[in-house]
Amino acid sequence: MGTSSARRGPTTGLWRAAKGAATRYMSPGAGAEVSAREVVARYLAALKETPGQGEALAAFRVTRKAAQDLGALWQEVASRGWEAALEAEDLAPLAREPASTQAIGVSGALAGSGGGLEAAVVRTALALVLAPAVTSQDRPDPAQVVRQFLVTALHLRLALDLGESLEAVAGGCGRLREGLSRIETVIVEAGALAAGARPEPPATSSHWQGFPGWTWVTRVIAGLMQNLEQGDPPGRPYGSER
Repeated sequence: MGTSSARRGPTTGLWRAAKGAATRYMSPGAGAEVSAREVVARYLAALKETPGQGEALAAFRVTRKAAQDLGALWQEVASRGWEAALEAEDLAPLAREPASTQAIGVSGALAGSGGGLEAAVVRTALALVLAPAVTSQDRPDPAQVVRQFLVTALHLRLALDLGESLEAVAGGCGRLREGLSRIETVIVEAGALAAGARPEPPATSSHWQGFPGWTWVTRVIAGLMQNLEQGDPPGRPYGSER
């Protein structure tokens, strides 16, 4: 079984450490020796070691491009409204569909038809973020939507790459859901910390899709990852992340 970055599963030391941490984190008999934050930190370290990537940010190329396109779309939504933004993207027929269908259709358009597991994660993350945003009475601003997408994509990516190790020792769906929920909480909190230190987001759709958008998205996800890579002190107990 491979990962979202490679068809064959990596066998490097950092990937073994990440999977081992995931197993100990989820195992009922592990003495609560690994926290959710440590699992995330070890996972990000492993991504840097993925063959052909060279650094963790390189493993998120598709994600960053989708974030730019999402920012551009939502800038149009903020300026012209949802239906006008759909029409500009040649997606006007979606406006007559339920919100969930609209979210799936738009996510497919933004993510493109490329294969690969990262692209699949991107499509799912976009749909999860767009569905509530479309129906919200108080729609979030473009930067907020993009940050939420990046956090969601990272959580889904980790769940995909480490899911086999997590599930193998979870002992049931309830514990698995709880463990993944704690990991998600850690990522969301790190994303909130990263948001406060970023520069002003792009002001127009063209800026979102150009170099300013690429730079802003890259800085946001780099800040998110930097917060998460700090890890925990050894022995921090399971469930103490909050």
